[in-house]
Amino acid sequence: MEIWISILWLVVTFVAMLLLHRWLEAHLQGLAYLLTGHREVALWMFFVIFLPGTFVHELSHWFAARLLGVRTSRLEIWPRRQKNAIWLGSVQVSRTDPLRSSLIGLAPLITGSLAAAAIGTHLRLDTLSDLMTKGDWQAVWHELGVSAKLPDFWLWIYLLFSIANRMLPSPVDRQAWRPVLIFMGLVALVLLLSGWAPELTENVRILLQEAAHFLLYAMTLIVAIDVIAAVLVAVLETIVSLLKQQRVVY
Repeated sequence: MEIWISILWLVVTFVAMLLLHRWLEAHLQGLAYLLTGHREVALWMFFVIFLPGTFVHELSHWFAARLLGVRTSRLEIWPRRQKNAIWLGSVQVSRTDPLRSSLIGLAPLITGSLAAAAIGTHLRLDTLSDLMTKGDWQAVWHELGVSAKLPDFWLWIYLLFSIANRMLPSPVDRQAWRPVLIFMGLVALVLLLSGWAPELTENVRILLQEAAHFLLYAMTLIVAIDVIAAVLVAVLETIVSLLKQQRVVY
């Protein structure tokens, strides 16, 4: 039962991360436009903020394609507008089967989760969840104070923010997911209708539980950073809007 609770919380955390990502992406562009008054300058500010994350995102696609034996060509890191969307980078991947396309599209999410967990561990933030669960807030603030004194703490926080908010698959990355998900869903439906119910071994159950806990830790850390960033962006946007007597309509 515990594994399903972990998976449920993982889904909730992922949805929260997705909503925060979309809000931050829109309002950071809005704040940049309010500060500069120029769409192109605002676009470049947005590009620079997420440059480390864009590198990780596109390189994840490139490495995944190479590992899966799929040819790649030009890798581009450059901002451009297309219709109502902004593209910060791209990598050209040859056409392949839906399974490999899905794995290539999923690569930034895996890499981003690993990077977030690694940065969190480096900054000693991995102990905070246990302390929060216990309600020991004095220890939480103490540990945060210790972490904040680490060399380059804020640089690592910025890198975490940048990577985390570029790790979600783009619409192009998700194109190949539909046939794979439909196929897996049909297979699962046939197995269930035939009366087959999987019984997980203890080793498999432990492995799934550890994987779920790892992803939950990484995504919870990302959500916490994004919530703080969203509050700061909202406050700054409100102040600049009042000073300039302008507001951005989303």
